Amino acid sequence: MTASMHLPRTRVRLVRRGMTLIEVIIAIVILSGAMLGLANFGRLFQHNVSTTSGQTLASDLATQRIETIKAWRAYLTLVATYDGTTETFVGNPVYNGFTRKTKVVRCSGCPTVTNDYITVTVTITGNNIPAPLAKTTIIAAF
Repeated sequence: MTASMHLPRTRVRLVRRGMTLIEVIIAIVILSGAMLGLANFGRLFQHNVSTTSGQTLASDLATQRIETIKAWRAYLTLVATYDGTTETFVGNPVYNGFTRKTKVVRCSGCPTVTNDYITVTVTITGNNIPAPLAKTTIIAAF
């Protein structure tokens, strides 16, 4: 047998099994970053849900008072009945911790003599809302 008939020598390739230590560390770093981002998202989501829930309840309280005042039948007694009233909700299962203040101002003859209206402002404070919530409406003479 001649030398040309011999098969060329080939290098035996090693079959890779598993991952190297560097690959494992990089994978752990990437997964840790993703988990930290997910945890931060959960924290911010919970905070925003809590804040929004309080603001929604405060808005409901203000709307309730404004609708009650709008339904009042005696226009001339609105200011005497509702101006300066303050309610603090204690022990109420839904509105516990809120305070509702109502300010009613009658503007008779401003800016002209023919104008007569009442401005109603309801302000809600307390119970985890970041800033006081105020709603205002104007009621014309009837």
